[in-house]
Amino acid sequence: MMMTGRRTKRGGVGLAAAFFGGVAAFSWLILAPASEAQEAGDLARRIEAAPDGSVRFSYTAREGVCGDGHHINISHDDEGSADWRCDDGPIQVEIEKSGRRIVDLDMWVGGDSRDAARTDLGSVGTREAANYLLALARRTDGDFGDEAIGAASLAADVVIWPELLDMARDESIDTDTREGAVFWLAQLAGDQATEGLEEIVRSDGDTEVKEAALFGLSQLPDGAGFDALMKVAREGDDPELVQASLFWLGQTGDPRAISLFEEILARN
Repeated sequence: MMMTGRRTKRGGVGLAAAFFGGVAAFSWLILAPASEAQEAGDLARRIEAAPDGSVRFSYTAREGVCGDGHHINISHDDEGSADWRCDDGPIQVEIEKSGRRIVDLDMWVGGDSRDAARTDLGSVGTREAANYLLALARRTDGDFGDEAIGAASLAADVVIWPELLDMARDESIDTDTREGAVFWLAQLAGDQATEGLEEIVRSDGDTEVKEAALFGLSQLPDGAGFDALMKVAREGDDPELVQASLFWLGQTGDPRAISLFEEILARN
């Protein structure tokens, strides 16, 4: 499953691909009401009770999300490309389990039916699905932790950005999963994310996560992260982060960024 918004690497800078591309206990859920944590637990118990093999469930996608079973569009301003159609949701999630371990996760929207899963739980609530997926992302490694975050972020009518911010700050979580949290935090939170992303750049110990936060700042609407990027470019003492901030400033086309580049070149 290839999803828009997946990150790639270029010159040490964390990038997101263009928005079209090929996409137990839950005591940590302190941000959700007890009833919602219980819902996540109910889904977890149903999955745990299922026999080994594939387990599938579905839930309503947020507005603007569509796909063809292989690609997912989350850009809200297009409906596919010349070579693929874009069907509305629901989101389909299929996990592979062995005993109590989840060993793989796939997610898709639209398209023709796939082979039947061994166990199909049918439609579940969006909050139930999001809580379960975020819990799974917290406790798994980077192989599919960020995929689980992406699947949770596409659920309709749920607010998960505070949990994503908490995950992004948690240095005990796998780096790839934290980068996924940072990316989706920027997509979902808008201006509310600015302070949290700046804090990650200032205080986090993981350079890759800091680079992801710089990308997140570059994605905030209405240039909300521009001043923070300028600050890193002017005052940062980590050459990799300065390079990353300059790269993202260059993508804005803002005259203030051009003036900064001119200033730096004049110094050299």
